[in-house]
Amino acid sequence: MGRTVYCIRIEPVDGEVVCRNIDIINEVLYMGVTPKGSKRYKAGIPMFVTRDGTYLQLDTIEKYQQVLEPHGFDLLHPSCLVNVNLIDRIELSMNGNAAYFVDGGDMFVPVSRNKTAEYRHLISIGP
Repeated sequence: MGRTVYCIRIEPVDGEVVCRNIDIINEVLYMGVTPKGSKRYKAGIPMFVTRDGTYLQLDTIEKYQQVLEPHGFDLLHPSCLVNVNLIDRIELSMNGNAAYFVDGGDMFVPVSRNKTAEYRHLISIGP
């Protein structure tokens, strides 16, 4: 598997389907799966989330995990393979912990308790 993967964007742009190569190491914030309850997509389809959109892919998270771990990706939650190099901070909450991305606005992914402990150097202590 190379650094780039050909994907299809979930949402059309100007009514057109967008397919393109994505540089996994530099563009992907995290990899997840389509959620249950979606009327548009079957649940469990792997997807890459970038700053400019979400793209569908046909390989499994497990396959990407093996390839991407040496490049700084880690399963911060069982459903999210995250590019740890692009995490700005982890915020703690009674409702669960969340990792936010550099230049990612309010985009976040859940973080398990075990991974929060492992990446405690990224924990943000209030303003």
